[in-house]
Amino acid sequence: MANFTILSDKPFEDYISFVTETLQILSAKKVRGLAIVALLEEPDEDGADVLTGYYNMPLQDKQTAASHIQADVTDGIVRANMRRYLEELEQEDGP
Repeated sequence: MANFTILSDKPFEDYISFVTETLQILSAKKVRGLAIVALLEEPDEDGADVLTGYYNMPLQDKQTAASHIQADVTDGIVRANMRRYLEELEQEDGP
């Protein structure tokens, strides 16, 4: 496993450990493309509130990544509402 050190002249943020752990995991994989999406606290000088960056990701790979994120969103919605869905199904199947 590779070791990573992140040097920064800014105070360490909460996400530094996440980035370090992710880089360690990625070092053990054969990565052919990478996407980064950062939600900014305030818009930047261009007015953007989301920063995206890509390494070796043509359009089709970006679509693949987006579909995986959308699947995570759908899974989160279902998990957050599971009890309600089950209760509604029980009512529909009732007497």
